[in-house]
Amino acid sequence: MLRLGPAREDTNVVKSQKECQEGPVKALYAAMETAPAIPHACANWKPDGNNCMNNGKLACGGCRLLAYCGKACQKNHWPEHKKVCKSSLSKPGWRPRWELDGREPAWASGDLSRNLHNPYGGGKYLWGNVPAIDILRLEQNEGYDYNQDLALLFAASGDLRNVVKTIGSLPSQYPGRVQVCINDRELHVVMRNATLLLLALTSQDARATGTASEPYAVTETLIHVWYSAFLPPKVSSELQTRVKPLIDEVCCGIAHRPADTLLGKTWRFPSGSTLRLVLKKEDWLLFQSFVAVPKGLTEDQARKILVAVTLAPERADYRDRWYFKDETPSMRIAKQRFREDGLLFPFGHPRHEFRIPNPMFFQSSRAWPIDDQADPLSGWPVWEVRRTSCTASQDAYGKLFVYLGVVVGKFLHFLDAGTTDFELYICDVTALPRHLDLNRYDRIEVANISDVGYVGTRGVLATLMPVLRSLKQNPHAVLVTLYLNAVMEVIKGGPEKDQVPDVGLLTQYLPSLRFFPPPTNNSAEMLRLWDARTLALDVDKFFERYMNIHQFREISRDLKVEMKANTVTESWPTQLKLQPGQDGAQEEFDALLGSSLTGLEHYVEWKRAR
Repeated sequence: MLRLGPAREDTNVVKSQKECQEGPVKALYAAMETAPAIPHACANWKPDGNNCMNNGKLACGGCRLLAYCGKACQKNHWPEHKKVCKSSLSKPGWRPRWELDGREPAWASGDLSRNLHNPYGGGKYLWGNVPAIDILRLEQNEGYDYNQDLALLFAASGDLRNVVKTIGSLPSQYPGRVQVCINDRELHVVMRNATLLLLALTSQDARATGTASEPYAVTETLIHVWYSAFLPPKVSSELQTRVKPLIDEVCCGIAHRPADTLLGKTWRFPSGSTLRLVLKKEDWLLFQSFVAVPKGLTEDQARKILVAVTLAPERADYRDRWYFKDETPSMRIAKQRFREDGLLFPFGHPRHEFRIPNPMFFQSSRAWPIDDQADPLSGWPVWEVRRTSCTASQDAYGKLFVYLGVVVGKFLHFLDAGTTDFELYICDVTALPRHLDLNRYDRIEVANISDVGYVGTRGVLATLMPVLRSLKQNPHAVLVTLYLNAVMEVIKGGPEKDQVPDVGLLTQYLPSLRFFPPPTNNSAEMLRLWDARTLALDVDKFFERYMNIHQFREISRDLKVEMKANTVTESWPTQLKLQPGQDGAQEEFDALLGSSLTGLEHYVEWKRAR
């Protein structure tokens, strides 16, 4: 039997001094360090619904992944919990199966050996793969007391994380209107975003009339619709009663319109906010069925569809490789649980009500839409999530759930207090300006379509700079580009020595490489070293080469734009900040290595030259 321990703060937190001194981040940390609004249930529950109804107060002293109300519940639940708490994944000396079997991993031979990436599963990007950013950072730019209207453009939005974080970071007393234009070329993404916004806006109006659930229940609904593969009846009902009637009404009104007609609908809410969605007629009809579970799809079928990707037997070696670089055994266990049930919840929370397939994911009875590396943790700032107060201090997804409760709650609070106009489009970014006004936007965020494989730097700036406000209109107006592939493109195209990892630096973080015989190419240690190599690069040197190769200076001259010092985003947000041996340096390295981040994520900010 394992001991119970009191709740304790995760001390393995690294944050820059600059981050902690900034107003909005400091306020967010303060909110996260208070008791969460969404309570953690005692982990003593049974699939038949026989649950302890108390809150969890004392963490399991072994894994610190879940919490109980007291020792009696822990003792009662131990036969079930020991299956994970004492599992092989929980052992500090855990090794990948291919090593235990004495064989090469799956990617070492055959067709897989000729493909470095080997993605598996659906190809849609429904969650973010880089941490969310506040694209305004009003206090550091226009100023906390700024009172003019704001216009924001998310030109290749992906999911809503940047929208939610930005709006939620605005002062609640901000007096202006906020115009938010959100575009993506993937219909599935746009319909998900529209659904979440309709849920948020209708819940605000319901609260105004006294017919809505408690604020934390609305927040939890949005989190599960966004991230959980299965929903409880109450959340599923919210989709059917709040969103579907709005779409049905539109489809009824356009029944006689030509098939390829582009049609816009603006919903006006009593709060004063609006949402405008522009789709082709056939896409409106698809949206009508999007919020309903596909006919004939059962819970059992949906679970098989999920694990056919997330737990595919042929991907076991890949999962073992990822687990081996996780910072703690508890993180391995938490990730395995999320792969098994697809629910974004604290580890020990009851799950028996979550039986209805979430139509935001299940749009057919054949395929899971995202790949097997997709992870909700990838879309949110590592250190903000880690700093979140949680009774079970090693429960990464529980911390994320609490963190999102704060972030989404602040977003909903602003919708209560302010007036926001949302516009949603589905088109290629190069066609987007025909729908927009010139000189309109205070911020433009484009994700990584500035990478060479997409629109590229020149294409993005030529297309979107005309809709950014001039310096005369707003001297803080900024277009933000993100580069995910730039550094590696330069390295691969350069001399071979650039591709050699900085083993001297990395072995200061991975001491096992110093004390054991040299690992083989496919040993777990060597693969972990290879995966860590991007955390030890001179990124500024390689990006300087990238700018020369792709003629940033000529682009600036031709388009009359300028790169500027970053005031909205951190230039290299995922690079190591501490030196080996400094307090917290090992924890910083371990956390980044165990994440899906590479350390090569780079933001560049642009302004109009006049």
